[in-house]
Amino acid sequence: MKPVVRARRRSRRLGLSTLLPHTSHPPPAASSALHALSRSVGPPRPKVALGWLRASGHASTLATLAQAFLKASDAHTIKRFLRAGHHDQAAKRFCERFSERQFPLGYAYTGRDLIVELTGGIHHEGYADNWEEIGDLWSLKPVFLLSWALMEDPYGPLRDELVQDDLSDDDQASADRLCDEARAAIAHLAGLPAQELFAGVPPDGFPAEHLRPRFTATCWEPLLWAAPWLWRLSGNPFLDRDDDDYPEPEPWSASSVFRLTAQYREAGRIMRAIDGFNSWLEQAPGQRSSAAIQAACCPPSDRISTLLDLPIADCHDECSCPHLAPVP
Repeated sequence: MKPVVRARRRSRRLGLSTLLPHTSHPPPAASSALHALSRSVGPPRPKVALGWLRASGHASTLATLAQAFLKASDAHTIKRFLRAGHHDQAAKRFCERFSERQFPLGYAYTGRDLIVELTGGIHHEGYADNWEEIGDLWSLKPVFLLSWALMEDPYGPLRDELVQDDLSDDDQASADRLCDEARAAIAHLAGLPAQELFAGVPPDGFPAEHLRPRFTATCWEPLLWAAPWLWRLSGNPFLDRDDDDYPEPEPWSASSVFRLTAQYREAGRIMRAIDGFNSWLEQAPGQRSSAAIQAACCPPSDRISTLLDLPIADCHDECSCPHLAPVP
């Protein structure tokens, strides 16, 4: 019996192998889900890993800056944005709150993320103007003209040469120096001959070292700042820089923030004093221009400048005392 059964089983296996031949099918195509799974499971690409590390570093720096220079509530909001991955929104919130609290920040669009520019250093706004683009010196406010007419420009010959290069040959022959044009504009506004009005002023103007001890802490102090602001020589970074200037960023530090905050407040006081003096000067240009020239020739007062002791303009319309000054 046993040999017969084994033979039958062997014959059945042979029959099945002939009826069902062995076939091989191609493997299934990998879907997008499988690719995503392989990317998530496998190590990231070097470029992706480097970008993630940089983003994490910038986010950590921004969180530290927010904690150091903003209110606790604002710092908490920025950290919440960073944890959610909203880096651009966090950077914008920091710029808004910091500008309100300290001084206005200003970053140019360079194609990089704002958080990269922000954590790279301090860029602040500037309030300088390119007076060369005005095209006509007479269109300046009287306070700038009077300051320019009195103060010696360290780069006067160079400015005159640059202006004359833009003129035709006929205009160059009759072109006056910029300081002479400023005096002619003030004389026209005052209704007096320029030679008579500026009789005691040197041809190139008074050096700043001569005017400073005579104008400081007096009603004429804004004249010490008007022309240097126009020339970008005031020494204040907010007055000497415009929105198109982007020098090397200043590193973030407590000392830098405190110093720039003080300079921003000083720039605000100077601009308000210049604006107030201009309004006061326009009320009686002849009389007050003559008084300014007389004060420049007087002995020095040697007072300490604060730009805080300048009284209201309408209280001293007939200001004849050089120790009083108008302020808006």
